[in-house]
Amino acid sequence: EGKIYFRENARMYPAELSEMALKRAEGLIEIRTSVRRLIEIQMEGYPDEDIRTVQENLNRLYDAFAKDYGLINNRANSKVFSQDSSYYLLAALEILDENGNFIRKADMFSKRTIKPHEAVQHCDTASEALAVSMGEKGHVDMEYMMQLTGLSEDKIAEALSGVIFYDPKQDEGSGAGKYLTADEYLSGNLEKQRHLPKQIRSF
Repeated sequence: EGKIYFRENARMYPAELSEMALKRAEGLIEIRTSVRRLIEIQMEGYPDEDIRTVQENLNRLYDAFAKDYGLINNRANSKVFSQDSSYYLLAALEILDENGNFIRKADMFSKRTIKPHEAVQHCDTASEALAVSMGEKGHVDMEYMMQLTGLSEDKIAEALSGVIFYDPKQDEGSGAGKYLTADEYLSGNLEKQRHLPKQIRSF
């Protein structure tokens, strides 16, 4: 209904601002929305034409705001919006000199600054596939590694002997067992054997 609230955790509080401060906040909220949209479409790999459209909107919003209320980084705007978690993102839209004087707009206004994440489609070695699996999946995903390399499970297990270990106790009912990295596997064994005689626990 045209009112501005400040959200803290799950609670909403009416923003207690003067009429001029409310206008500043409204303008910064519009810029924030445009910046977030620009980041989103770059990460999702939208074509350059779509990115330029959002950049044009961002330029329009920023120019109008700067004309009426000055730099995002100035004291009045900082006072209104500095408690917002995105304020420093907005402040970074302005490139300033050491004295706080405006130099130019940030590259985001005119260039693609974020490359979309591109999943790895192929690996030449089992070691590369393991690194990708840990990065993308967070664990040793043998099926995924087989897809990346075109190698069989036995070939990958052989190539990574001593680096990964097959642990049937991690089966979880699938019947396929689970592979663990050496750190996971050995630390698990040490924990389980904590109370065994020292010579048995030695490696």
